[in-house]
Amino acid sequence: MKEKTLKKIWDLLVVFTIFNMIFLLVIYKNPDFKFNSIILGQYVGLLGQGYFYTIGISIISLILSLVFSGLLFAMSISKHKWLNYFYTCFTQIALGVPLMVHIIVLYFFLTSAIGIRNPLVGGTLILSLYMSCYFAKTFEGAYKDISSQQFKMMHILGLPKHICMIKIILPQMIKVTLPTLTSHFALLVKSTALLSLISVPEFTQMINLFNSKTLEFVTGYVLLAIGYLAITIPLSICANWLNKKVVQR
Repeated sequence: MKEKTLKKIWDLLVVFTIFNMIFLLVIYKNPDFKFNSIILGQYVGLLGQGYFYTIGISIISLILSLVFSGLLFAMSISKHKWLNYFYTCFTQIALGVPLMVHIIVLYFFLTSAIGIRNPLVGGTLILSLYMSCYFAKTFEGAYKDISSQQFKMMHILGLPKHICMIKIILPQMIKVTLPTLTSHFALLVKSTALLSLISVPEFTQMINLFNSKTLEFVTGYVLLAIGYLAITIPLSICANWLNKKVVQR
C-alpha cells in the first residue's frame, strides 16, 4: 500500500512538473503575457453577474433537458412508429448540426416567430432542446443494455408496464447513466459560452465586454478558462467517483 501511494504521488509530481514546464515556456516565448489582477478588481461585479448567469442557465437547462429527454426517450420506446420516426429525425437533425448554428438560426428565425424575443429565454430553450438529445441517447443506450430475459420475466409475471418501468427498469438505467449524465452536464456548462452569440449576459459575454473596455485580453481569457474549470473539474471528479461507487459496485 505504501509503495502504491508513493507511486501515485510520484506520478502526480511528474504531471505537475510537465504542466509547469509548458506554462513557463509559454511565459518565456510571450513576454507580453501578463495577468492584470488590479484592473480585474474594478470589474468584479460585472464578471460575477455573468458567472451567476452561467450557473443559473446551466441549472435551468439541465432541468429542462432532463424533462425533454424523458419525452424523447418515451418516443423512442413507444409502440407508435410515428413517434419512433419523430425521435430519430429530431435527434439526427439536432446532433448533426453544430450548436452554434442552432443558436443563430433557431433564435433569429424560430423563437422570434413564436413570440420569444428574450435572448436569455430563447437561448436557454435552444440549449435545453439540444442537450436533451444527448441525454435521450444515453437513456436509449441504457435501456437497450437491459437483458431481454428481464423483459420476458416481467411479461410472464404479468407486471403492469408502469410498475416495471419505475421499480425495475429505471433503477438500472440510473445506475448506468449517472456518470455519463454528469459528463453531459459539464458539456452543457461549456456550451453556455455560445449563447454570447445572441448577447445573453453570461460569463463569456461579460468577459468579451471586459476585454473590449480594458483591452486586457490575456487577463480576460485566462479568467474565462479558470471560471469554467472551476465548474467542470468538480463535475469530472464527481463523474469518476460515481463510476467507481455506483456503476462498478
